[in-house]
Amino acid sequence: MMTKTNTGALLGAALLLTTVGCANQDRQRVTMLEQANQGLAERLNATNGELRRVQTERDAISSGLQNALDEVESLRTMVAKRPEPETLAIGWTPVPGGAMIAIEDGLLFTPGKATMRDGASRVLAKVVSAVQGEYADKDILVLGHTDDQPIRKSGWKDNYQLSTERALAVVRFLSDQSVSSDRLIAGGCGATRPSVDNDTKAHRSKNRRVEIFALPPIPRTTVQP
Repeated sequence: MMTKTNTGALLGAALLLTTVGCANQDRQRVTMLEQANQGLAERLNATNGELRRVQTERDAISSGLQNALDEVESLRTMVAKRPEPETLAIGWTPVPGGAMIAIEDGLLFTPGKATMRDGASRVLAKVVSAVQGEYADKDILVLGHTDDQPIRKSGWKDNYQLSTERALAVVRFLSDQSVSSDRLIAGGCGATRPSVDNDTKAHRSKNRRVEIFALPPIPRTTVQP
């Protein structure tokens, strides 16, 4: 028969085992919670790192986009300030500040002469149209050119005189067609400015020409009394 002492001892032992078991379970739960907390902390740190990376990339993209927008706006401003290109008349070529057309002398003059052919007016009619149309705000410079062959029988002193007289003939024609005289300038270059070498008959023919320039107005000087 079990005595009271034995019964008490057994109860005490059972209580101790229960307490120890509970303590072990609590430690296990604490350990599990600590491990879970550490895992969450690591995941949080990883997420924060990824967030910072994404924010950095976003800031870089935003900065790049803003730079691109600024550049586009700068280009728009430059284009808006740039003057519109001038419309070229048919047959004219662009030169700094204006345009130029070259006409072979055979279309305007007989060889060695400064008197215009009968058909020259038809050739120059298109020039008159451009001078009074597209280039109405320009001064008109007419330059005569010859080849390098010396003057022998035409009666001119030299190629300078012949080229100048031909330029004057064109200027007088333009003036007769109501082109304002204060826009007209004539000059002769003789053989000094060939467009090609004077090494063949065809090349010399090409160098005999009249060039008509439409250029920004030359400033007028005022003579003080």
